[in-house]
Amino acid sequence: MRSASVDCSRDALRAFTASVVARETLKDVATVLGARGIPVMPLKGALFQLFLYSDPAERRLSDVDVLVPEACFAEAIEILMQHGYRPASAGPSWIEAAFESPRGLPVDLHRRIFCARRYRMPTEEQFARATLDEARLGVALHVQHPLDSLAHLVGKVVSDHVHAEVTARLEEIERLVDHHGIGPAAAAEHLERCGLARAARYVFRRAAREREHGFHPTVLRSLPGGAAATLVVGLAGALARRFERGPLAPLSAHLLNTSLWRGASSLLLAVAYAGEHARLRHARGRRGGYWAPFFSVASSSARRRASSARAV
Repeated sequence: MRSASVDCSRDALRAFTASVVARETLKDVATVLGARGIPVMPLKGALFQLFLYSDPAERRLSDVDVLVPEACFAEAIEILMQHGYRPASAGPSWIEAAFESPRGLPVDLHRRIFCARRYRMPTEEQFARATLDEARLGVALHVQHPLDSLAHLVGKVVSDHVHAEVTARLEEIERLVDHHGIGPAAAAEHLERCGLARAARYVFRRAAREREHGFHPTVLRSLPGGAAATLVVGLAGALARRFERGPLAPLSAHLLNTSLWRGASSLLLAVAYAGEHARLRHARGRRGGYWAPFFSVASSSARRRASSARAV
């Protein structure tokens, strides 16, 4: 019994320490980017840890995800590099850059939350809907609108190709809905506007079967339907079960895109991106990550400035 108690205490201490490191890492990123006029929006766990959980240690993080305006992305990469953040790799769709942070917790810097041709959630519109919070951490944070957070969670269930381990995702959707009092009609309207109607039908149909929260069946009834949508969602579910974690797992996610045409185009783009990443891995090697084109631009600019400073 004593051993179990000690293990629980250690787990609690590790969770608390991780939550403190996550908050300080987010604060560091927002401070250095904000000093150069670049707004920062925490995403997913980094956001929910601050606003959805009374005890931040409840929401464990493996990294800190933040979003910046697309026009500021390359500059944000350069600024982080100047402040000791070491680039690790590029995201598979060139929409994010992963860094090793000085505090030890990785940072994922995003310019979009979904890859090109996937749904309709422009970054600039999310910043326009966000609210500014300067009290929570003593630094400016652009807090994602709850409906955008919901859309992000729904899209991530699909795009992460998770079928068997979905319970925690659904629980977090319920926590978000309850905390903000999100109504089913408003949720359905926003999800459809963002091109996530099919993805939402897939997620909430399953949630309505497996969970007891009243939001799931209600929002499902508010979403646009029809025989074609039902057929596509059913096929996507069968593919997700059949190919989970395999090389064909992305098929179900692209099938649930805004339309079949858009799904086909996002799939072709993903194949092209995968080919480019394979080429970079082969050329650069896996150890220490590899450089994406936007990393190279930022690092070249930094080197030029450093050379000029030395010459002076």
